[in-house]
Amino acid sequence: MYSVVADDLLDVSSRLRSIVAAEVPKLASAAEYFFNIGTEGKKFRPTIMLLMASALNMSTLALDGVVDSSYNELHSRQLSIAVITEMIHVTSLLHNDVLDDAETRHGIGSLKCFMGNKMAVLAGDVLLSRALVALSSLGNNEVVDLIWRSVQHLVTGETMQMTAAFEQRCSMEYYMKMTYNKTAALISNSCQAVSIITGQTAAVSMLAYDYGWNMENRCPIQGLSQKSDYGEAMSC
Repeated sequence: MYSVVADDLLDVSSRLRSIVAAEVPKLASAAEYFFNIGTEGKKFRPTIMLLMASALNMSTLALDGVVDSSYNELHSRQLSIAVITEMIHVTSLLHNDVLDDAETRHGIGSLKCFMGNKMAVLAGDVLLSRALVALSSLGNNEVVDLIWRSVQHLVTGETMQMTAAFEQRCSMEYYMKMTYNKTAALISNSCQAVSIITGQTAAVSMLAYDYGWNMENRCPIQGLSQKSDYGEAMSC
């Protein structure tokens, strides 16, 4: 899957490292922590965005396969959505590590363990602000609304997890709603945003949304049948 968009992922990595540079050196190094070579995640979300873009772009290419300047501009905007999505995702990881008092992330020490809670929170704030600036530069209000709603969903999902009563922790319906807010909303809305940027119809955009939802909002603990087990898994 990753090999199909390997070159684009390298471009995404390069953009990520350049866009998070901050005026304060320590804050810059904190914001770049999970974007440095060797410490990056697998970039699952950008990969899905880029695969979606590749599929949708087939209808925009000339019959002879020649790529013109308008296509290059479109592709650049699609790459921007992949970058923005990853920045928002990493922001949520940095903040969650503080909330959960996590010691590791991506197999290495969490940022909060190296620089403390305050710097981890500030680094996340920097990433989010840079992501929103990049988002506004796309000049598409519908896309801005979709991605911004994803940020709201992230906050809602984390709040649901922190405040869930025991009965809610044992509820499949509550669990699926929580995981939609925490993870699936971002990738499904971003897939839809890629479709909108490409100029697809509303029907195709909704299919893109559904694809993202099904890629992310699936139960990671299949096989658990007892409510007590399910509640225990949810509390982890």
